[in-house]
Amino acid sequence: MFEWLTDVMMKIALNYGYIGALVVSILGNFLPFIPIPYLIAVYYMASYMPVDPIILGIAAGIGGAIGKSVIYLLGFEGGKIIITEGKRKQIEKFKEMLGKYGAIAVFFVTVTPSPDDIVIIPLGLVRYSFIKFFIATALGKILLSIAVASFGRYFTEQLNIVFGEGSIYGILISVIVLLIMTWIIVKINWIKVAEIMDTSGLRGLIGIIVKGRWRELLSSNENG
Repeated sequence: MFEWLTDVMMKIALNYGYIGALVVSILGNFLPFIPIPYLIAVYYMASYMPVDPIILGIAAGIGGAIGKSVIYLLGFEGGKIIITEGKRKQIEKFKEMLGKYGAIAVFFVTVTPSPDDIVIIPLGLVRYSFIKFFIATALGKILLSIAVASFGRYFTEQLNIVFGEGSIYGILISVIVLLIMTWIIVKINWIKVAEIMDTSGLRGLIGIIVKGRWRELLSSNENG
């Protein structure tokens, strides 16, 4: 659906380095509920470009936080229309509850490729502290991006050791890994995964996969 946008993002990343990673991450995070695999560009850059995975992860993470800020602001502006004076007191009480756990929730949903918009939009709706939101989001996105970049660099280095640098076999394996990562990020129903983890933990999630019920984890349009 968004192949053209993915192509544009890859060109930006390859042509502009760290700044490109920042821009790509903004583009990959500012559309609510639409999974755009910007992490593929991060993985590719770390694998085949002379960049530092840590700096790359920081640039991508900050870009991701900026992109998510757009979604936060959508919720913030929407709250002005949706929340009536009669509901204001209830919203303020909910906001007090979020004061303790809101940033933690944001961090945990942004440090995984899960649908974090389901948490971010309500935070904007109740006017949760933007500074707390941004810091938690940036930390989560930075750690996620560093993990992806570091894995890409390490995996490619190991392939070069086994097959030799520039080997067609190493390149093919890298492409396969990229395709698998894209499929996982786009096709998995991360809301369902989060629900299973919440009720049954990691063991429950692994049990579903081992028992061959992995299709339950796919998005509804793939699980027909």
